[in-house]
Amino acid sequence: MKMETILSNMKPVCLDLSECNGLGDLICATPTIKKLHDAYQRKIIVISKMPELFKMNPYVEKSYKAASVDMPYFSIHYIIHSSFYLVGKKDERGIEMKHNMMDIRQFHAIHLGFMLGQDELECYYRPTEPKKNFIHEKYIVIHPVNSWPNRTWSQDNWVKLITSLTDMGYTVVAVGKDSSETGFFNVQKPVHDLEGSKVINLMNQTSISETWHLINDAEAVITMDSGILHLAGTTQTYIIELGSPINPEFRTPYRLGVQGFKHYYIGGSCNLFCSSNMKYALEYWPTIDYVQPLIGCLEKKETFECHPSVAQVIHAINNNI
Repeated sequence: MKMETILSNMKPVCLDLSECNGLGDLICATPTIKKLHDAYQRKIIVISKMPELFKMNPYVEKSYKAASVDMPYFSIHYIIHSSFYLVGKKDERGIEMKHNMMDIRQFHAIHLGFMLGQDELECYYRPTEPKKNFIHEKYIVIHPVNSWPNRTWSQDNWVKLITSLTDMGYTVVAVGKDSSETGFFNVQKPVHDLEGSKVINLMNQTSISETWHLINDAEAVITMDSGILHLAGTTQTYIIELGSPINPEFRTPYRLGVQGFKHYYIGGSCNLFCSSNMKYALEYWPTIDYVQPLIGCLEKKETFECHPSVAQVIHAINNNI
């Protein structure tokens, strides 16, 4: 029987991303989707908590919301179990592999038993809605939120940065979800305090499509390692990434076949990248909950010295935008 006949008689191929919770984790699964598409020579059915992310993907047949589809329907069914660690996958020392200790795009592929080539790491997203927000002056998008303290810049830094950007003539557009319920701090406060001074607060007000359009038309986007970083990586907009304990080589987007195209990473005085360092995995992760090291500095410093200063960010804008 010819291969074309075998493939045409196969039931759909499904990739189940139901246990991947984050926007960035899901966007970073798109290279794996393309890899499956190329291998099976057919479009893939995707199940996730954010089905709108995949509706315009040329390699996706249908995108379903998690728990809304009859699973036995699929004869070829791949599951990625968690966006935090590889269940049952351990290194030579017996340590479970964490997604912050490898390229996040490879993380998904490794889950399914293969690796992606250097030319296969570019992520894909296109909006499902037309552009609605038209901002006529030049503007910079900021994302003053995150889910973990080690990837969250201080309120004071955001206030100083917003003030500096408006003094430089930019309008500042704030996007993202207010995660103040986590108790780390009220992320909306610095934006609220400065509203009216060329600051447009769109936090909690835009869909993924609308956020993509805002980033796509911006002079630049400023963010830490986050879903917004990876969403921005599907545009051609200049990205300024604020440093964190995670190795930027594992997160920096690939665009036009190049990692770091129109991207500037700004780290602080510490470049140990402790959240991506096996030394700390051996010290912490076998014995305590994997979330805990993300709350404090693994070097036990009082502040996150991997975070950059406001002056560094302004310098990067002046020299790159």
